Amino acid sequence: MDKTANLKLQRDRFLAFSFASADLFLEVDEAGLIDFALGAARSLTGINENILVGQNWLSVFSAHDRRTLLQMQSRARAGERCGPYLVTLDQTLGNGQKAILTGIKMPGTEKLYLTLGFSNTMMVHLSDAVARNEEYKLLDKDNFLIAAQDTINVARTMGQDVDMTLLDIENISEIKNKMGEDWWSEFREALTELLCSQSADGHAAAEIDDGRYSIIHDRSVTTDSLLEQLTQLATERASGEDAIEVKGKTVQADIQSLSERETSKALVYTINEFERKGTSLNIETLNSGFKAYVTANAHKIQQFKAMIEQLNFDFHYQPIVDIDTLEVSHYEMLARFKDQGSTQEWIIFGEDIGMAPDFDIAVCERAINYLLYKSQGRRTKFAINLSGQSIQNEQFFKTLLAKLDLNKHLADRMIFEITESTEIKELDLVNNFIKIMQERGFKMCLDDFGAGAASFQYLQKLHVDYLKIDGQYTRKLLSSQRDAVMVRNLARMCQDLNITVIAEVIETIEQARMIKEMRIPLAQGFLYSKPLPKPDFDPQVARKNIPPL
Repeated sequence: MDKTANLKLQRDRFLAFSFASADLFLEVDEAGLIDFALGAARSLTGINENILVGQNWLSVFSAHDRRTLLQMQSRARAGERCGPYLVTLDQTLGNGQKAILTGIKMPGTEKLYLTLGFSNTMMVHLSDAVARNEEYKLLDKDNFLIAAQDTINVARTMGQDVDMTLLDIENISEIKNKMGEDWWSEFREALTELLCSQSADGHAAAEIDDGRYSIIHDRSVTTDSLLEQLTQLATERASGEDAIEVKGKTVQADIQSLSERETSKALVYTINEFERKGTSLNIETLNSGFKAYVTANAHKIQQFKAMIEQLNFDFHYQPIVDIDTLEVSHYEMLARFKDQGSTQEWIIFGEDIGMAPDFDIAVCERAINYLLYKSQGRRTKFAINLSGQSIQNEQFFKTLLAKLDLNKHLADRMIFEITESTEIKELDLVNNFIKIMQERGFKMCLDDFGAGAASFQYLQKLHVDYLKIDGQYTRKLLSSQRDAVMVRNLARMCQDLNITVIAEVIETIEQARMIKEMRIPLAQGFLYSKPLPKPDFDPQVARKNIPPL
């Protein structure tokens, strides 16, 4: 194929792809005049495409849309797509038809390139979707924190970078008083559209406090560009002496250096600091925000350390029972801090500040001592919880093995439950830990196991002896057919893999009957017993209270 034929083929291919997604193409110069038009101009606007050339591009659209489109043109950045926008054509030029408009400004030119699509079934559905998306609304603080976490999680999964910019209109009270409610309402509507359109997903933008705004966006959006556009919005609506005073600060998400939980803590701390201090807060990245969170909790950290060092906790014991005989398989040892509030909150705090390994070592020491000196010669088995954070810590692993190697005769009485398994990133490392423990005779269990597809990767990688199904699924066995099917399939898979399944949070006889029907052999929950101060569960008493299944 010669060069001319190849160029023609490329041109024809380009046009085919273009008209597959749009009906009319417009090239608009920096003065806002149409330089070039190609496509279904007559059917779309009612006039020949040649007559469009030289006209102001805004005249093609309804008066209602012109302000939005003018803002789009002024905000357009080279290489960044604008839209899609649902627009209405001018009644005279286009008979008031609806269309989908997208635009882009190419590098090295101030021209704006627009596409318009209309009048087919796909466009009708797309128009409805765009119309819904264009109902921009700023989130409040709590909903923003949820949206920000979701947006960052998606970016982390896709290997993308996002940042958070904080904007503070410092003279907002003065501006509102001077300009009046109507002016502020119009300005806030334009501000909302700006922030939402610049956010990573069209929704991750919020009004944190009066005049203070936050937005999660990709790296192509900068503080300077947001400040420039925000100032322009105000300038278009006010005289020079009434200009707004706005400051901005971008906090880098630094998402690869923080876990999901650490990111959540850092977001909450950073937004709270912004709410209190405005853009004068001393946080440059979410990583530094998390470190500031740790610093702010220094006293609480010292308190937590003291509780660990002084072994200031006791155990309660909840039985795991055979679903048929109600005989105890083993007891789960549940730590309870003495007079220090919620144990679960303290455990979560310990994980947040990286002290889960310290706490878990203290729990293991206490458990070993109980088995050695307080179990009254009985061969009862016990399960001890280990955080997913701890078992990825090499020093923790070495310390635990050293203690267990001094007490090898306890191997057949100790089961280790891995909690917070969703925090496990190093699956191969953890599975190696599991294998070493099993070689020493200890049984291993995955706690709080989900029934979703993502959890099956853990089941494939982590070769455990027991698996405990999360209570959020067992609670819904009777009300959610979807959850019941997933739990049933999970139980069947575990049977094939020779993994013993435990169903936790069993509170009713109906739940017990269902898990028995699913051939799940072990159960735990209030139907059988609450956590006890001593491991003295009596199956005979339970049989009197629980009818045969």
